[in-house]
Amino acid sequence: MKYILQQAALTFASFALLYGLVGGVSFLVFPDPSRGGVRDFQAAERTLFMTVPKYVFLGRSVLDGPGNKVLVVGASNAAVGFLQRRIQSKFECAQVSNLAIGGSNVSEVKQVIDLIHETQGNRDRTLNTFVISVWYGMFVDSEIKYVDPDRNRGDTDLDIERYRYGFYRRTPEGPVAVLPPNWLDVGVMMLRPLLLVEKAAREARSAANLLLTGRRSAQRTEIEREAAVMSEQEKRNALDYWDKTMGSTSRISEKEVDLLRNVIGSLVNAGEKVLLVDLPIPAWHRDRSPYHQDYEQKIEDLSRQFKDRPNFVSMSMSDLDGNEDYSDEVHAKRHLANIWSDRLADVLNPLVCDKTAKPQASLHAPEQSATTSGR
Repeated sequence: MKYILQQAALTFASFALLYGLVGGVSFLVFPDPSRGGVRDFQAAERTLFMTVPKYVFLGRSVLDGPGNKVLVVGASNAAVGFLQRRIQSKFECAQVSNLAIGGSNVSEVKQVIDLIHETQGNRDRTLNTFVISVWYGMFVDSEIKYVDPDRNRGDTDLDIERYRYGFYRRTPEGPVAVLPPNWLDVGVMMLRPLLLVEKAAREARSAANLLLTGRRSAQRTEIEREAAVMSEQEKRNALDYWDKTMGSTSRISEKEVDLLRNVIGSLVNAGEKVLLVDLPIPAWHRDRSPYHQDYEQKIEDLSRQFKDRPNFVSMSMSDLDGNEDYSDEVHAKRHLANIWSDRLADVLNPLVCDKTAKPQASLHAPEQSATTSGR
């Protein structure tokens, strides 16, 4: 028995040493970003965290620092349309982070905001400016949207990350934190060896794809996206996809609208700033969608409800609807993303940096065209 115990102890010590060595290597290859590091969460693929939901969940402690913070939340069109570095270059008074997660609905946006607050505690929240970027595709109930067979019905991508490593446990009342929020960095540090192994496996798959298909992933490159032009069949397929995704009701979810109203109200009542952005889509999609008119009316009503609050601004970029400025039914090409980013910075600067005046964005931004093609 003594010999067995000695061998077990030796095995455990060897495993612990190996785990520690792999963790040390992870710090050499991917330095800890949680103290003043990279704030472009869309660069997740180049980090140890690999995906945006994982990066947002495990890397959010970076948002607990001092100073003004601009926090962009939304879905994939906000992720590719609002360029963190370009916006950051126009700010001296704030640090800009893009936390938009592809495929998000309003419920997942609220989860992102709640996780940020959880990390920050109660201090310095008045230094937050949330850029809540929306379009009609985000107003669908989670029970309809998140029904993949490999997840619990209604679980968002962030929910998957909550439970993946045991940071949260599932209860009938919802997720409950197992690890206290102020221990997040400790938990992430303990996970680093595992994350590095996962990263190595992911890179190996990408290398295999490159050898077999000539591509590292199915995602189009920026050059390919810039050159893309949708065929009529692709447009019909896109409309069919969103009809199925939205639940075929021709109206957006009232539940998600009410949730957005509550989120905005909670933020502005707490002294945090909110910029609600009505994101444009190409004209062909806008004009043929059965959901867009209902969405526009409800967003306009929301904007009017909060327009007299000094820490709330809304803006629309509806004039940027050129069909050839989009790589598909919703995502702006890079040249248009530059314009989106510049407009956002122009509206944000007085809201975030000027303590004496509220920007006059209202429901419509100033005229500024990307191209006239496809209009």
